[in-house]
Amino acid sequence: MIGDRSARLSVLNQALNEFGYQVIKRQGQNEDLLTLVPDLSPDILVIGLDKPAPSLLEKLALINKTSPLPVVMFVEQTTDNIVQQATRSGVNAYIVADLQPQRLKTIIDVAVARFQEYQSLKDELERTRSRLEDRKLLDKAKGLLMSRQGISEDRAYKKLRKMAMDNGQTLAAVARNVIDVFNMLEEKAS
Repeated sequence: MIGDRSARLSVLNQALNEFGYQVIKRQGQNEDLLTLVPDLSPDILVIGLDKPAPSLLEKLALINKTSPLPVVMFVEQTTDNIVQQATRSGVNAYIVADLQPQRLKTIIDVAVARFQEYQSLKDELERTRSRLEDRKLLDKAKGLLMSRQGISEDRAYKKLRKMAMDNGQTLAAVARNVIDVFNMLEEKAS
């Protein structure tokens, strides 16, 4: 839990405890989150501030890349610019001037659900990018085999698939190796 006023932190701490959450650390926003969050591995980060500092939002963005976790932020003052920065930094719930302890569990539940949905979409995007990259490698390797060995696309694919099965490798790995071999041969020929 991060905060800049002890009264706000006390309200948050009490409400979190009442809903069964364990607060593992209370700190100010200027402490080193970049090492603290990975070390403590919290399930969620709850922040209560008058106004988030740009440096805090930058740290949250880095944490979101390296150790993503749900983030709930309660603030007293805000601007459109800060809301956008907070959202880009990985804040899943941004509550302005409305610290109502009885709503805390629902807010956290929504933030966790949004975080999980975002992570799921991010993972799916990464899998799609990887499949596309693998497909590009496969197409390039087939093209090289077709042009250098004068064989059909179907025959080139079957050769790559057989090499993959014989060596216990993925088609993408075999395609990458074939491309590398042809590149090396081309360099030697020059």
